[in-house]
Parts: sequence; C-alpha cells; structure tokens
Amino acid sequence: MWNSVWLQTKVLASFLALFIALFLVTIVLYHISEKDSGLSAEDAARQYGWRYGPTAFLTVVLSLWTQVDYSNKILTPWKEMRQGQTAADRSVLLEYISPPMLTVLWRTMKSRHWAVTASILGILLIQLATVFSTGLFVLKPTVLAQGDIPLSVKSVFNGTDFHLSNASSSIGTAPSILYYGTRVHGLTPFPGVDTAQGLVVPDFAPLSSMTTPSGTNYTTNVPGAEVSLDCEYISGLTNATTTSLPWWSILADFFVVNITTPSCNMSNIIVGEGPDHNIYHQENATQAYQGYFGDYLCDPSIDYSFYELPDPSNATLEHRVVMTMADLRFPPYDPRTAGPGYIYIHELTVAVCKAGYSINDYDVTYMDGTDGQSKSWIANKASTSPPSEIPGFSSAQLGAAVQSSLDQAYLGTGGRDWVLSEQVPSFYLILSAMNGNISIGNFMDPRYLIGNATEAFNGVAAELIYKHMMKPSNHTVSGSLLYQQDRLWVRGLSVGFMAASFILLAGLSSIILIFRPWNVVPSDPGSIGATALILAESSELRDLLLRMGAARSRQIGQKLSAYSFRSVIKPGPPTTFIVVPSEHGGLTGRQETPYDTSSQSEHWWVPSSVQWWFQSIAIMVPLVLIAVLEVIQRLSDQHNGFVDLGSNGFATTHAFATYIPAVVAFSVASMFASMQLAICILAPWLALHRGSAPASRSLFLNLTNRLAPHRVFLAFKNGNLGEALLMIATFLAAWLPVLVSGLYITVAATTSQSVTLSQSDVFDFKLNNLFYEDNLAGTVAGLIAFDDLAYPSWTYGDLAFNTIEMTNNPQGIMSGAEVPFATKLQATRPSLNCSVVPRNSMITTWDEKQTAQKEIPDDKVALNITYVVPWGCENHMGNITHVPWFQGFALPKDGSPIYFGHASVLSWDEKLTGNRAIITDVNRPGAVSYAPEAVANWVGGYGCPSFSVTLGRGSAVRKMSKKNHTTFDFDVDVTSILCSQRLEVVDTNVTLTLPSLGVISTPPAPDESTARYLMNKLSNYTGQIFEFPLNTLLLTLAYGTGNVTNQLDAFVQFLATVNTSRPIDALVGEDNTQNLIDSTNRLYKTYMPQAIDRNMRTTNLSIEPAHFTVRPEFPGRVRLKQEMASKIALQVVLGVMVLCAVVSRVLLKGIDKVVPHNPCSIAGRTALFADGEVSTRKLVPYGAEWRTENELQSTGVYEGWLFSLGWWESWGVYKYGVDIGWIERGKTDNQM
Repeated sequence: MWNSVWLQTKVLASFLALFIALFLVTIVLYHISEKDSGLSAEDAARQYGWRYGPTAFLTVVLSLWTQVDYSNKILTPWKEMRQGQTAADRSVLLEYISPPMLTVLWRTMKSRHWAVTASILGILLIQLATVFSTGLFVLKPTVLAQGDIPLSVKSVFNGTDFHLSNASSSIGTAPSILYYGTRVHGLTPFPGVDTAQGLVVPDFAPLSSMTTPSGTNYTTNVPGAEVSLDCEYISGLTNATTTSLPWWSILADFFVVNITTPSCNMSNIIVGEGPDHNIYHQENATQAYQGYFGDYLCDPSIDYSFYELPDPSNATLEHRVVMTMADLRFPPYDPRTAGPGYIYIHELTVAVCKAGYSINDYDVTYMDGTDGQSKSWIANKASTSPPSEIPGFSSAQLGAAVQSSLDQAYLGTGGRDWVLSEQVPSFYLILSAMNGNISIGNFMDPRYLIGNATEAFNGVAAELIYKHMMKPSNHTVSGSLLYQQDRLWVRGLSVGFMAASFILLAGLSSIILIFRPWNVVPSDPGSIGATALILAESSELRDLLLRMGAARSRQIGQKLSAYSFRSVIKPGPPTTFIVVPSEHGGLTGRQETPYDTSSQSEHWWVPSSVQWWFQSIAIMVPLVLIAVLEVIQRLSDQHNGFVDLGSNGFATTHAFATYIPAVVAFSVASMFASMQLAICILAPWLALHRGSAPASRSLFLNLTNRLAPHRVFLAFKNGNLGEALLMIATFLAAWLPVLVSGLYITVAATTSQSVTLSQSDVFDFKLNNLFYEDNLAGTVAGLIAFDDLAYPSWTYGDLAFNTIEMTNNPQGIMSGAEVPFATKLQATRPSLNCSVVPRNSMITTWDEKQTAQKEIPDDKVALNITYVVPWGCENHMGNITHVPWFQGFALPKDGSPIYFGHASVLSWDEKLTGNRAIITDVNRPGAVSYAPEAVANWVGGYGCPSFSVTLGRGSAVRKMSKKNHTTFDFDVDVTSILCSQRLEVVDTNVTLTLPSLGVISTPPAPDESTARYLMNKLSNYTGQIFEFPLNTLLLTLAYGTGNVTNQLDAFVQFLATVNTSRPIDALVGEDNTQNLIDSTNRLYKTYMPQAIDRNMRTTNLSIEPAHFTVRPEFPGRVRLKQEMASKIALQVVLGVMVLCAVVSRVLLKGIDKVVPHNPCSIAGRTALFADGEVSTRKLVPYGAEWRTENELQSTGVYEGWLFSLGWWESWGVYKYGVDIGWIERGKTDNQM
C-alpha cells in the first residue's frame, strides 16, 4: 500500500522532535535572556537576522506542515472505506480540500477525524507562533556587571610639600575661585570632588589597555578625605572693645573681642574697623555691615590685634575658625574732621568653629557619561576603622590653609556693602553670591551665617585638598564595572504564546501519528489519473455515477446517499483494489428521479476564491496596502512618526508594530493561498477542458500537494504560465509576515507649539564704569578662560544678548526637558582697536632710587621705560600733541633674561598715566582710594584709548662707571599697545532652549551685514569710543590665578596660558605684535560680555519691548514610525503579487467554467470520467493502481493518448466528462 511521505513515522517524529526542540529553545532562550540580562551584545545594523529569522523559519515550517495537512485531508476518505462500510458523506463524498479551513475544522471535529483536526489546528498554531515571532527578540539598553577588574588610581593624598607662614604659602587662590565657579555658576567640579559634602576621593579608571563603552560605571575601595566644620554661636558676645591699632591704621578705630569657650580661648579678635583716614566710600552712609573670617590658635596669650601674628601652620595647638558679623553705626562723612564723631557696634554675631578633615575608606563609583566626556560619581563610607590624616598636612591646619586661599582671592569690592574704607572679604562675597548676591547684613542671623559658612568652607576646603594635597599616581587596584550595552532580549509575551503553541504542536504531531491514514490506498490519489487507476476495477462505483458528469454536487450526493462504501483488496493474480458500494437496507425502496442532462440550466462549480469578486478584493487589498503604506510613510517622514503612543505605549507598540501587521500580512497571504489552492485544483481540468492534453499535463498534473518551488517549476514545465504567476504571487505572499516584522519602530517625537517671547531689558552702558566693581564679571571671565566654565545665560563668546522671556506658557513641556529653537536676536559685541607705540619713542633708564629706598627687592634692578606718545584721543585737549608715559618693571640683578609685562588702565591729561592695576582694597599693600568724580571720568572723556598692554623680554646689563660705581643698562625687546574700546550691535542667529531660554550652548552666527557701531557721549566727545576703566578686571585676574610674579601680571599670564596655541614666545617682539593684539582682544572679548551682562542691564524700557513668536518642537511623545526599507520591500512584493494576479486572471480566462461540480471528492472526480474510457481496462492494465507515477511513465500507461474534458455525444446522448480524443463542440454553450 502507498503511504504519504509526510505521514511516515520518521517525518512525524521529526516534527514532534522539532516542536519539542522549539519549545525548549524558546524557554531556554528566555531563561538565558533573563539570567544573563539579554542573549548577547547586538547592533541595530545587524538586525535582520534576529528580527526576520524566527518568522522566516516558521514560514518554512508552515509550508512543510501544510503537506501533512493535505495528506491527512486527501487520505481520510480512503481510510474510512478501508475500515469498513461507510456512508457516502464520510467516504466518496467526503472532501476536506477546498472548503475554508475553519469550516473543515468544525466538520472534522464532528466527524472525529482527529488527524485532520490536528493538522488544521497545527496550521493555526504555527500561524499564531509566526505572528508572535515577529516580536520575539528586542534590542534594548541593558546594564551589565563585571567583577575583579584592574583599575588605575590616578592620584594619592600627599601634603609633604605643604607650607604656610605669615609671609608665604603653598596654597593659592584656585580653591576659592574654583568653589565660587562651581557653587555659583555651575562649573563642573573635578572628578572626585564633592564640594557640597566636602568630600574628596582619588580619580580612577580602567587600565588604558581595556576598552569600555561610554557610560561605564566602575567601583572600588579607595581612601577619601572628608571635611568637617563644627560651629557654635557665641551668644554672650553682644559688644566689643574699641581700640587703636596704629600698625594697621593710624586714625581708624578698631573693635576687638576676647572669645572664651570650654575648649578654646582667644584674645583680641578684630571684629570691626572704622574708616581709614576718614575715608567713606559711601559718604552719606550711617550704617555698615562688616564680616571677618579667620583661623586662630587656642592660646589666650596671643594678641591677634598685634602686628606680629603667630605661625598659622602650628599643629601642636588647637585651631578655631572664627566668623563674625558686625553692624556698625556712625555719622555721615564730614570732611572737616579726621574721623567720624562716633562709631559703635550696634549688633554683633560671632560663630566659633572647629575645622578639620579625616581620611576614611570609601566605596566609590565613577560613572562615565554617555557622551564619553562627562563624569559623575558617588561614594559611601566603607568602614569604621580609625581615621587618618594626609602625610604632611595636619587636620588642625585646614582652617589656616582655607584662610590663606581666601585672603589671596580678590572677588571684588562688595558693591553696596562697601561703605567705609574696608571692602568686603572674599569669604563673605562668596556667601552673598551663593544666595543671589544679597547684602551681607543678612548673615547677622547666626543660623543663616553658620549654615552658609559651613557649606562654603567645606567647598573651598574640598577644592584645596584636591588642588594641593593630591599628587599624581598610577597604582592599580581591583574593582568592578557596571556598563550599559545594547543587548538582545527575548520578550516574555512572545515566548508565552510561542512556547504554548510549540508544545501543543508536539501533542498534535503525536495525535497525527496515532490517527494518521495509513495503508489505505494503493497509490498516491492526488491526481485525476491516479484516482482513475485506483478505481479501474471499481466498475460498480462508476456505474452508479454514469451520466453524472454534468450533475451538481448536491445531485451526486442524492444519488449516492442510499449507499455505503468500502475498499477491498481482491487477491489475484492479479491483485486488485476495489471500492465496493452497498445499498442501505433502509433505503432500498427509495425511488430516485433519473438525472436528465437535457433539462438542466447551465451551472459550474466555482470556488469563491476564483470568483471575480474575491479576486478583485485580493487584487485591491494589496493595492490599498501599497497606498496606505505610502501615505503612512509620508506622514511618518514629515512628522517623525504617524501615530502617538500614549500611556499604554508598550502594549500599543507591540500591537501595532508587530502583531497586527503580521495578522494583516497573514490575511493577505491566506487570500492568495486560497486562490492558489483553487487554481491548483482546477489546473488539470482546465488543461483537459482546452482539449487534447497528454496525461502528463492533465491526468497526472498534481500541483496541490507540492512545495512552493516544486509547484512553480511544474507549472512552468507544463506551460501553465497563468498558474505559475499566481503561484509566484502566493509564494511571495507567504513572506509578507517576515517583511512586516521590521516595518514599524518606536521613536521619540516632538510637538510644535507657538511661544510668544518678549524682550525684558536693555543695556545702559552708563550704569557702571567697571573701575571699582564689576559684580564678579572678572572672576567669571577667568573661570571661562581658565577653567572652561560654560557661558552664563544670555552670553556666548564675545556676544551679550538682551533678556527675553515667555509671555505664554506652552502645554506639554516635560519636566527637566530643554527644548531647542532657533531665532534671531540682536547682540552687543565689544572689541578693542589697538595700535602699537612706536619703538623710537621709548627710552629705558635705570632707577637707582627704587633700590636705595627698598621699593624693589635687593636682587632686582628697576627698569623705567618712558614713552613720548602722540595724543591718541579723537578729540584734543588744548594744544597737546604728545604726552609722556611711564612704565616701571624690575629685572634680576644677576643679568638673567626674563619676560616682563603688565596691562594698565589709562588716564589722559597733560601726561598719560597707566602703570599696571590700581589697587583699591585698603587691606592690600599699595592701595589708593579715589573720589567718585575722578573715577567717573577716569580715562579723560576725549574719546581716548583706555587700555594698554606692555610685554617685553630682556635682561639687566651691569656696567662700571669711571668712579668705579656700578650702574645698569638694559638689553630689552619691548612692545606696548594702546587700545580703545568699541561696542557694536549685530543681528545674530542663535539657538535657545525652553524653558531656561538664556543658556546658549551652540555657537551663535552673527549676520555681519547688520553690524553697526554704537555711539557714546562723553564729557568732551561723542563718537564710537567707550572709555571703561577696566581696573576691576586687572585686580580680579591679579588675585585669581594664584601664579602672579613681579615680572608678569595675571592679565599677561592669561594671554600666554589660555588657549596655549600661542605661548608667550609668540607674543613677544616686533614680529609678533599682531599676535599680542589678537590675544589681548580675545581676553577682552571674553570679559566684556560678562561685564555688560552683570552690570549694565536695566528693565526701564523707554520704548515698547520687541515681541516675536517661535514654534519650538517640544519632546515627550513616543511615536510609531514606519521604516523606509521595509516599506519599499513590502510595496515591491505587493506590487509584484498584484501584477502576477492580474496577468494570471487574464491567462486563466474561462477557469470558472470548467467543472459542473466539486471534483475534489472521490465521487466528484469519478463522475467526470465514469462515462469515458479513462478508467477502463482499455487504457488501464491490471496492477496499474499499485504503481508509482514514475513506474507508470516507464510502462507507458496512458502514453500516446490525448484527453479532453467537455461534452461527448454517444448514440445521440450528450455526456460531460473526460475521455479520449477531441470533445464534441456541438453542446458547449447551450444547456447542460
């Protein structure tokens, strides 16, 4: 007996093993995915394997399983007859091939044909698994851990080079300046420095030989220094003793207090000072707040009001940090007196603190930014072991070291709090800036003072330890890594459905193995010829179906309903296979009406999938999908996606992005599969209907139970182009679920909203001339130039912008999100116009008096440079044409060459004045105070150059006079430039962000065609020159670098060290004058926008402010986006499918008028050849039913015969069916 290869035990066992393996694989993959945080590291560029692979594999499995299903369906009627007498509707009339799948499923369950039920359920389960396989794998960022990793520690604590005395210190200004920049302006702290907590830990990273992705976190145990400041308010001190301290000031009154606590006593701590030489900065003032900060030894024998102070680095005694705030009261300034008539402390606040630090072990984690540059960190104390100290730096010395840094740092005068001669100390300026530049009078509140002072002290101390107590190192420790990687995960939802489907499929394979049709037919009954051969000996069945070729299926059913059928093997020789009908006992008396072919209307059996309406839908649906895909793609491209995903974004994403498109794809594929099935069923009958077809192209043509490639090959081989094209279309349709699996992705999207902006201030360049105060603009400029501080709001590079603000509040701004938008604003741009002082106007001389009067160190000689320069102002003062100008420097006496230079603020009169910065803080050596009217017109008011830079290189040359007296000459190369200031406005394209607005991170683009210079009105001049005396800039830089020498001031050092593409060698000499001018201009352009920003804004708008509207793109949405590549692939496939279907329909014209009834059942097929000789011994030799198709061809069965389907005339009677030769054309379009 013949058995289908697809129902063989080894094949079904293979399916069973396959499904069990797939079940285990999906479960194991999911387990590994969850256990190992994903399967593996993947890249979206290699997505095709994991995104399309599972779906493609299951598509192949589905095509193989359909062969099992077909074999079950076609063999089930034969199985029923092999089991005994079987009713016609369960045997010769039973047909599971052509009806819809769900209809067949219901019938098989009713008939208990479990093998067919199982195979159909298998198809549905494979399709279900295929749908969910489109979302089986997902690529997502995953955090991974790795232990026992060697890490390189880059620094260690070491203070052995620390020294501090009243005369010198190894501590510079950097800790104070850096803390100010970090705390007030958001300067990114150094790695390992937490100024808020006062904690410093070493920086470390994986060894350079290791490759780690951006965003890696690495953890190890390292020592860390934690600062502490324990303060108490001394409530008993409400007043102070007035005293005279002539070594500090001859005429000023001082206020001192003795502080006594259970653990520390200190004597004569200065807490207030009257005006020095009756100097009032604010002449009408009657109140002043003064703050003091200092480190003191706990020794009452030390008089801290005396000029000889103890060693501040003394570590044998305890230290205390004392912070005081005094509210002084006094009468207004009286120029007739040597001092105020009275002065007293109205209120006094005193806080005493114990400062220190400790070294402990910390578990530290550094977190690299995903940009590969930024770096954050966290630390947790790891042990309670006894704390230690930094070698060479005692915990007791911390307060004195912090005071040293603060004393050197100059941040400004104190603004409104600078009332008398005493300017505000840097410590209190920092406290004020921390709280929005409030008056220091607010710190009279002891709790407010202690809270803010503790924060500031800890921050400065942390910066100090980092800058001065940490030395480079490169030792290795063991640690762990935590990093983010794009890894391939297995989705639980897909695994659940797929694993359930696979285990059920394994069970269904077992059911088929048990209930399969086995040994039920002598040969493959798939083709017409095979059925004719099998029934060659079944003459009784053929006799029942005589003249039934043109009958309807219902009529054939009525004819055979009175019979039951069974198949028997009749032993030979030869052995034959026979289908034996038996009449039901209860129906023998039934009277049947003979079928009359001449009385029936024309009718044809046409499967719904071949009818015009179905094929029209099947063609239109892909066309609609092509159009829909194109529309969606355009929407997706235009709007970065075509639909928003709301709060249920995950579920929506998986529904719309994977599963629903897969269902649509399966629906289209099913429509084409239905058309293909119908065409495959009708193809051999169509060949017969066309007439005179050989058996190989008709009777033995079986396209139904072939795999897709074989099916297409057979169609082309037999010249059936129409069938071949439809098969190609169906083959392509089977891969639609694979293609749609990568069609949709989720992307972050934005919403466009209108935002109205309004200018809220203007610049008034008369508000501050920058001589005494610039509101820390110089400090900020130094941090920008030296420490990469980001530009403050409304400034960028050399540009200062007016403030704009929103007048409406757009909806949907995500918390913490910054939304960029481009606009055009007018910017103010400062610049210098510099000229070089002619060298022939310079005279160098040795100033012997400065050495004799000890105005310079003994190892130096004084170099005086005198110029006679042309009057440089645009307007003249009298008849002056030239003015003298003096510059002084000190060069080593031993003749060694050095660089020397400084910047100066100029003042034009009968002589030109300007020789380095003018010190205005009376607490510093060489301080001078000036009247407000002198400061207001400092430069001259004639449109003059206001700024100069002198830079030289050279040495002193020792000579002997005739009287054997040592004199000096100089070998120098000096360049001096005089610069005038100009301001211009220029329309600038700038990118801002909402809601912060002012922070500009992208370089603006000025439109130079709109640039114009602003006009300035001075006392004796109206024109383009501005005369800001930039003294505060020079003072701020002078005390801001921590590396000032007597030969180069801080401004010139900045020129040589900031942007070191131009070292100092490239600035010195006649050939490098343009470099000097450019470098000076660059630093000026860094400072001046900050000065304008912080000192020259006013909200007193004289005209209606400008309003304008922008439409930023606000983030916060997640949208579904269509992938272009997948869309194009789908459109191409759908287009080819439609083209093949249309051409196939044209080529297969008439296929809907081929057979009068369903030819898939045994009876339906037999009725079509019962009246002819196809199944008679004339053509079929004995034993032919046992032979395979190849054996039949080799023995020549049906060889040389041509066959046709149609009307045949025999003895005046027309019959419809298959027979030998040509059909009768007399009755084809009339009646049947």
